[in-house]
Amino acid sequence: MTTPPPVPRPEEPPGPRPAEPSWPPQSPPPAPAADPFAVVADAVDGMREELAALGDQFRRRLLNDRETRRSIDALLADLDHNRKAAEGRVLQPLLYDLVLLLDRVERQDDAFAGSVAAELLAVLEKYGMTRIPVTPGPFDPNTQEAVGVIAALSPEQSGDVAEVVRHGYRLEERVVRPQQVRVYTDR
Repeated sequence: MTTPPPVPRPEEPPGPRPAEPSWPPQSPPPAPAADPFAVVADAVDGMREELAALGDQFRRRLLNDRETRRSIDALLADLDHNRKAAEGRVLQPLLYDLVLLLDRVERQDDAFAGSVAAELLAVLEKYGMTRIPVTPGPFDPNTQEAVGVIAALSPEQSGDVAEVVRHGYRLEERVVRPQQVRVYTDR
C-alpha cells in the first residue's frame, strides 16, 4: 500500500502568527506591591488635613461664642442699668416719702411709735435703703450736711460732729439724703 500524497495546504501569509489563546486564560501581570510607608503617609496626610479643618472650625466657633457671650454680657449690663434707672424713678420717691414718715414717727416718744419706726426701717432696708451710721469724729461732706454749729469746748473738737439732727440714708451706694448734723467750731 502506498501512502497518499500530501494534500497541499493553502499558503499562509508570511509574518508573525497571531497568538493562540491558551487555556485557561491568563490574568494580567500583577501590579507591583504598594509601598506600606506611602500608604500610611497618605493616610496621615489625610488625617492632618481633616484635623486642620476641624481645628479651624473649632476656632471660628470659639470666637463666635466669645462674641456672643460679650453681646449677652453687654445686654445684661444694659438691662441691669435700665432696671436700676426704672427703680430709681419709681421706687426712690416712694422710699424717700417713707423716710420722711419715719422721721415724723421717730419724733414721737411712745412704744407704739417705736415699733412702727422699726417696721418702717425694715421696709426701707428690704428695698436697699439703709441708714447712714452715726459715727463720732470729723465732719464728712460726702455723707453729712452741716445745719448748725456748737461752740467747741476744746480746740481739738473743732470740725468734729457734735450731734445728728436728722438721719441720713443711702440707696445702695448713693446718698439719697445726707445726715444733717451740728458741728463743733472754735469761733
